[in-house]
Amino acid sequence: MLRWLARRLQRQRFLRICRERIAMRIPQIRRDLAAAPPGFAWIVGDSHAEFLCAYPLGDRPVVSAGIGGISTGGYAERLPQLLPVRRAGVALLVTGSNDLSVRERPLSPEAIARFEAAATSLVRGLRDHADRVVVLALPPMDPVPGQEREPAAVEDYSSRLARIAAKHGCAFADPFSDLREGRGGLARPGALSDGVHLADYGAAAREVAELLG
Repeated sequence: MLRWLARRLQRQRFLRICRERIAMRIPQIRRDLAAAPPGFAWIVGDSHAEFLCAYPLGDRPVVSAGIGGISTGGYAERLPQLLPVRRAGVALLVTGSNDLSVRERPLSPEAIARFEAAATSLVRGLRDHADRVVVLALPPMDPVPGQEREPAAVEDYSSRLARIAAKHGCAFADPFSDLREGRGGLARPGALSDGVHLADYGAAAREVAELLG
C-alpha cells in the first residue's frame, strides 16, 4: 500500500512538473518562432528535442521548440499555437517517449490509434510549414520505478513513425541506434542518465546536424 501511494505521489508530481514546463515553454517558443528567419531549422518534440538543441545542429539558425514532458497528442493539440511566421527550411520531430506509460496501455489498439492520429497531425503540420521534415525514432529507455514505461512500445512506435513519415514524403532516421541493447526498446548500460534521457546527446546531435544539412 505504501509503495503504491509513493508511486502515485511521484506520478502526480511528474505530471505537475510537465504542466508547468508546458506553460513556461509555449510563450518562449512563440517568441523564438516570430523572430526566426526564413529557412531556419525547427526542432519540435519533447525533452529530447530540447536537449539536442544544447549542441550545434549545423549552420542554419535553430529554433528549439521542444517541450519537456509533453506527449505526442499534447503537442498536436498545441501545434496551431506554435507555428512559425516564416517558413522553415527543415523541421525535425522527436516524439513518443512520453506516450509509453504502462498506465496508458501504449500497445492497446486505442492507445496506438491515438498515437498514430496525433503523430500524423504533427507531421502534416510540420510539412505545411517547412520545406523538409525529418522524423526520428524513439530513443531507447530503461525501467524507472514510479514512471513505468513499456519498452516494447519503443520499437513499435518507431516503426509507426517511419510509416507515417514515408506516407507524407518525409525522411525518417534513427540517431540513437548505437545506444540500443539489441531489439526490444531497452538501452545499453550507461547510455542513459535517468532511464529516459541520454547521458550524452553529443553524438546524436552530430548525426542530427548531418540530417538537417
